[in-house]
Amino acid sequence: MPGYFITYVAALLGSCALCAVPPANAGQRAPGSVIAFASNRDGDTEIYVMNPNGTSVRRLTHSRKYDSPTAWSPNGRRLLFYSQRGASGDVWVMNSDGSGQRNLTRNPAGDGGGSWSPNGAEIAFNSDRSGNGDIYLVNADGSGTRRLTDDPANDEQPAWSPDGSTIAFVSDRDGAPEIFVMNADGSTQRRLTAGVKDSLPVWSPNGRMLAFVRIAAGKASIDVMNSDGSAQRQVIRDRKDWISGLSWSPDSRRLAFSSGRDQEAGELYLVNVDGKRLVRLTTNRFGDNDPVWSRALQ
Repeated sequence: MPGYFITYVAALLGSCALCAVPPANAGQRAPGSVIAFASNRDGDTEIYVMNPNGTSVRRLTHSRKYDSPTAWSPNGRRLLFYSQRGASGDVWVMNSDGSGQRNLTRNPAGDGGGSWSPNGAEIAFNSDRSGNGDIYLVNADGSGTRRLTDDPANDEQPAWSPDGSTIAFVSDRDGAPEIFVMNADGSTQRRLTAGVKDSLPVWSPNGRMLAFVRIAAGKASIDVMNSDGSAQRQVIRDRKDWISGLSWSPDSRRLAFSSGRDQEAGELYLVNVDGKRLVRLTTNRFGDNDPVWSRALQ
């Protein structure tokens, strides 16, 4: 699976105050929502879920292979995840309680990413099956795989807009990796960013903004922009050497992310979209990464 962006150099911006112990109601804007994440706390990287305030951590996978969450279904009842259980990485799906785990893509060349269409019928993912990274669609039952991008560069990290009309993705077709968008049928591909390196696009649930990770001048940050690419601004820069995993709260007011700012292997944090109120959710010597915030069960 192609992957530009595993490690990001960063430093803390402004006066965001870190709360070492999150308050009891931190992030709880949608009762029933949870945050899935990857952790190696039990020996290898598996998938866990917890409440948005960091409580009630419970394990969903027990594969003894690398598993990491990528996207919740629109109704919060299923979770897409990347797994290395087979000969290569594939896109898998399971129920929200960890049951019913199955491989959707079964491709020896390697597949990854994963984003649900708003109606839950299709999944966008990236794959090397064409010889380089491109974006594909597959039906939610694993049938009907079709290709959306066909470029000699690498295209990856698809993210479906809440209204279903647009898919954001990352491409290095213009040199450095940048954020692009295209219509859901693959047409009208256009670039939104021109930073040094931009990655991990995620749509706000209200559809008004995209958040992403930017590396510029050797530093990494979480940035946001309007859905058309305008009004780009920085939310936060990390004081350590990487930021990975990025997800919006259901009310579009907060961002969950993972960082090595306090512990090299990674911990999970929340921050307001205005850069204020930085809250640490996990505290242990193991790696906690790749948060994915669900809506309440529907």
